[in-house]
Amino acid sequence: YEHGDIRIARTESGAWLFDQNTISQLPAIMDEVAETQRVDGKQAESSKIPWHIRFRQQIPASFKATTFLLPNWQWLGLLFTIMLGVVADKLLSFFLRSGVRRWRNRTKHPEFKEISEDILRPLGLMAMALIWWSGINLMGLSENVMLILLVAVKFLASISGVWAAYRLVDLVSAFLHKRAQMTENKLDDALVPLIPRTLKIFVTVIGFVFIADNLNVDISSLLAGLGLGGLAFALAAKDMVQNLFGSVTVLMDRTFSVGDWIVVDGVEGSVERIGFRSTRIRTFYNSVVTVPNSKFITATVDNMGERRYRRLSCKLSLTYDTPPDRIEAFCEGVRELVRQHPYMRKDYYQVYLNEFAASSLDVLLYVFWETPEWNTELRERHRFMLDILRLAQGLGVEFAFPTQTLYMKQEEGDGSGSDEMSQSKAQQLGQSLAQQIVADTTGTGVKPPPVTFP
Repeated sequence: YEHGDIRIARTESGAWLFDQNTISQLPAIMDEVAETQRVDGKQAESSKIPWHIRFRQQIPASFKATTFLLPNWQWLGLLFTIMLGVVADKLLSFFLRSGVRRWRNRTKHPEFKEISEDILRPLGLMAMALIWWSGINLMGLSENVMLILLVAVKFLASISGVWAAYRLVDLVSAFLHKRAQMTENKLDDALVPLIPRTLKIFVTVIGFVFIADNLNVDISSLLAGLGLGGLAFALAAKDMVQNLFGSVTVLMDRTFSVGDWIVVDGVEGSVERIGFRSTRIRTFYNSVVTVPNSKFITATVDNMGERRYRRLSCKLSLTYDTPPDRIEAFCEGVRELVRQHPYMRKDYYQVYLNEFAASSLDVLLYVFWETPEWNTELRERHRFMLDILRLAQGLGVEFAFPTQTLYMKQEEGDGSGSDEMSQSKAQQLGQSLAQQIVADTTGTGVKPPPVTFP
């Protein structure tokens, strides 16, 4: 050949290999062979000739001249390949965006309506990278140029693949969030936010290895280096590992779920999100407190959201001049209020005269509500307490407050006695009055629905 001969030399081990001079001249020899016409009378099998060489043999000679670094036809080929890839990217992105828009308009779930129209944008970039890859290989560029361009295209394809995987995780997250809202179980509400974060971590790690492999980085040495630094990383990430175990503890033990009202280390509020590192709690001041998950391994958690009943324990202080029959009627009337109110626990309640205080006769009130949430509890407390006030007003019972009263001793025979009711009559009076109060305020046998906000 014009650029040198193809020589095979024998090495010291006895193997026959191409010599160094032949290897250095291979690109020039390849170009010379590609431009050589087939010998007349010889029918070569086209399947044995590389396809990029067959393509180059069809190019007119006027385009094979070199103006700057590369033959003119290769510059034109690169320009055409780039434009073709960009057009393919734009067209595919347009059709995918239109499809996502139509699908998003048809769906009724709000989580899907928030999905961006460009969620499938990485697929267009992957198509562009594929066209560029094919075009670069078709043109048979020189080794140095081929290396630079292929590395760039591999990097673009790898980034597009990782990006597409991220968008796929977003779609899976939206689907899982929709399914979680269709169930009453709160465990899936806590797991759904963790799944996309876990998947994105795996996508990031695998994408990093994939990109490094496509860029011809030695993966084995990289992994070995990570292994040597594993101990130092573990020491530095001790808190992160503790937080991770804390989140696993919360999920496995079901200590609390999203939406529960909890008290932990002096922090009180509603759980908004359970993450890998921390848990966000919305306090009743509407502030957000971030608690590291490691706290939940050793801390005492009071889950107010798991309560079956909501308790009221207090004392109703009556004046000392209240007759015993009125006290009996009042206590029985309060018991009847408990029996008549729809949300109150009927199998366990205490209403008794309990203490002779310094300035009052104290009636113990110990009752429970079985309400689904706090708003309904407040409403039922309000109704119950107002009914107690109405009952006291109807019976002529007065509530005491801290006072000191001076009583003057009367002469015998001067006092005017009052007729006292029997115990049964007092109880009947209290029951009938309580029934009438509940019938007028709530309605007999009617259970109001839970509190809802418009």
